[in-house]
Amino acid sequence: MAVQAAYTILILPLHSSREALTFYMWLRRMKELEQERDALLDGVQLVDRARDWYRERLHEAGQKREWRCTWDQTPPPPLLGPALLVQIQEANKFLNDLISHPDKGHRRQSPYSTKHSDTIATLRHQNQMLTREITAQNEKMWKLQRENEALYRELEERHLHRATFI
Repeated sequence: MAVQAAYTILILPLHSSREALTFYMWLRRMKELEQERDALLDGVQLVDRARDWYRERLHEAGQKREWRCTWDQTPPPPLLGPALLVQIQEANKFLNDLISHPDKGHRRQSPYSTKHSDTIATLRHQNQMLTREITAQNEKMWKLQRENEALYRELEERHLHRATFI
């Protein structure tokens, strides 16, 4: 979402290499400031979109909280899955770190801090569950491939057997 701008080339006769270096450093700083401004504007747009998204999820959560379970109704599906919840918690932590320490925004705390051990444990558990599921699916695929090969062999044998009788 960077802002595209037209640039003009300007050739200035400079009297010394020191003037040239000073002018170059000034131009470079102006370019860095423009890039920083563009990044901040992109961030503002993303934060606005994120705020709208969060408000929609809050509204949905409020509606589901008001929902009353009766015997003939099934409960609604959960609003957020565990993986999405972990991502939201990480995004919230990152934004909090960025806002809390404006001078230290680039220094992120270690993801292995005790504060986030629950998040790591949740991710590890999800990883184990997904690994088990993939292993089970791979075993099923292997069995189906073997059955498929056996059926092809049987079909070839029948085809050869029919060909000899004709």
